[in-house]
Amino acid sequence: MSDGQPQGDRSRDRIAVGRINATWGLKGHVKVTPLTSNEQRLVAGAELIVAGQRRAVLEVVRPQGYPIMRFEGYPDRTAAEALRGELIEIESDDLPSLSEGEYYVDDLRGLKVIGVDGSEIGTLSEVLTTGANDVYVVERTGERDALIPAIGDVVQSVDLEAGVMTIDPLPGLLDR
Repeated sequence: MSDGQPQGDRSRDRIAVGRINATWGLKGHVKVTPLTSNEQRLVAGAELIVAGQRRAVLEVVRPQGYPIMRFEGYPDRTAAEALRGELIEIESDDLPSLSEGEYYVDDLRGLKVIGVDGSEIGTLSEVLTTGANDVYVVERTGERDALIPAIGDVVQSVDLEAGVMTIDPLPGLLDR
C-alpha cells in the first residue's frame, strides 16, 4: 500500500494527499491533515493542487508534528481562511508505478470481494493500516462488516480491471 490513492487504470484525474483544517497564524499558513504516507509530497517547493488551482508550496513547518503550510497566492490569514476544508491534490500521473502486488488504497476501495468458491462476500470499503499488516473492511449486506487481513494466505488475487478481489477466508473469519 502506498499514498492515499490510485494505480491501475488511474481513472481518477487527481489524488488527495492532504486536507486543510484551519488557518494558523497571520501570514497565510494552514494546518494540514496528511492523506498520504509519503511525507515528501508535502514539502516546500512542491507544486500541488489546492482548491482546484496549481499552487507552489512556499513554506512547511511542523511545530507539533503535523504540517503547517503556506501556499502561493494566500498572503495572509484572511485569504487562507477560504482554504478551510479544501483538499490538497496531485495529478494521478504524478504517482509512481508500484511493484507487482502493490496497490494504491483508492484502487482497492469499491472492489467486489468474493470467496475462492465464487460466493459474493461484499464490497471493500476501507483499508486500515495496522502495525503488522493492513486490514480490509468489507461491507456485507445484512451482516456486520468483515475485517480481512491483507496477507497472502487470505488474499488470493486482486483484479483491478474486473473490480474483484478473491479471498480464501480463514475459518471463523466471516462468522457474525
